[in-house]
Amino acid sequence: MSPISPHTILLLVANPVDILTYFARKLSGLPESQVIGTGTSLDSARLRGILAEKADVAPNSIDAYVLGEHGDSQFIAWSTISIGTAPLHLALPNTITPEFKSDIGTHTRGAAAAIIAAKGCTAYGIGNIAASICKYILFDQRTVRPVSFYQPELGCCLSMPAVLGRKGIVRAMPIVLDETEQKELESCARGLRGVIEGATKELSADKELQKALDAELLGTA
Repeated sequence: MSPISPHTILLLVANPVDILTYFARKLSGLPESQVIGTGTSLDSARLRGILAEKADVAPNSIDAYVLGEHGDSQFIAWSTISIGTAPLHLALPNTITPEFKSDIGTHTRGAAAAIIAAKGCTAYGIGNIAASICKYILFDQRTVRPVSFYQPELGCCLSMPAVLGRKGIVRAMPIVLDETEQKELESCARGLRGVIEGATKELSADKELQKALDAELLGTA
């Protein structure tokens, strides 16, 4: 899987995107910043869409991120959401209840299943996201989006905000999570590391099996 050019930016779109991104960075030999998964970009776009409806503003006026795994353990960074210049609790006063957060979280996680049930696939949404990420990279737009990339302190790839430009991940964007969100992030990382460890063991077993088969074939040649 060695890239033709050392300047290659590898964009992973298939699922499980965080696991594939983790192994792609190891197999490709590219710098960490040049291997990116679409991650929770689409989930975050859906989050901005539903919040825009609630606040009666355009989605591009909202800064809101779904972080972590692109999957069941993803979480919304509620403490960082703003609409224009206002924190969410000021933009939507008397609205941000535990029930509201639960409903929005369920909607964001379940949107893909609902679309698949109605249309048979979710190709248009992820296609639009992949095209947007390519545009940010090709035109060096330095746009901040949540994408999956390697988190050395967590030992896995998952989605966090990053500045995207011609070199891929130009830099990770700092984000301050509250205590609950930090625990959700760490729990998400533990789950992903467990999958990675299991997959690594299977790959090692497959290699040993292949060696045995190769030896047997050489012995009968």
